[in-house]
Amino acid sequence: MPDHFTQLLEWRRNELAVRGLSKIPSEFYTATSSYLAELRRSYESELRENPSGRKGEISRQTYQRAIQVARDIVEGRAQKILTTAFQGSIGGSRDLANALPEERVLFDQLLGVLLDFRRGSTAYIEPSPAATPPGSSRATDATPAPLPPSAPRAGGAPPPARAKAPLVYVRVLKDSRPIEVGSETVELRADDVLSLPPETARLLVEAKVAEPVESAPARAVT
Repeated sequence: MPDHFTQLLEWRRNELAVRGLSKIPSEFYTATSSYLAELRRSYESELRENPSGRKGEISRQTYQRAIQVARDIVEGRAQKILTTAFQGSIGGSRDLANALPEERVLFDQLLGVLLDFRRGSTAYIEPSPAATPPGSSRATDATPAPLPPSAPRAGGAPPPARAKAPLVYVRVLKDSRPIEVGSETVELRADDVLSLPPETARLLVEAKVAEPVESAPARAVT
């Protein structure tokens, strides 16, 4: 069986080679902590006994290299977890394959913080008119020119899709978790066409959850 340092090198190579989390042993964090602690005790003891000895210096260098390799693995995985948590907070997938128990706890905490932040401090990112079509339709009533002559006026509001010019149309590509839009929760189901605030639509498109739908057919969608 390879020694722990060799395994660390292999795990780092695997982590750099994949976009998601690579598969590593469930005891990675505890085993690596124990290995590094033992390695440090060993080289410190050897250097105390023989400060100029080559064996102690080699052990010290091995410890420093192992620390760096372990840091690369942990920081690489943490970055992937943070990215997935952000995507999940805007309606993307919350699937975190190959996550270890410690990492799942971190992911859940990050996701909760991001959701709380969006709801409590950045409500302006998701304007309320998109979440309350009746209100936005009243604003449209004040400027009826864009509506077709046959559009109903007395019986109710015009279709929400025409309620407000700044809204962006997107088509949902896959079923995903609901997203918060203002004070409303919007379900994301494959093939649904939604009208959303530009920023919300942009984030969903970047997360590969939706694709833009242009009102002008001649304009290419990329």
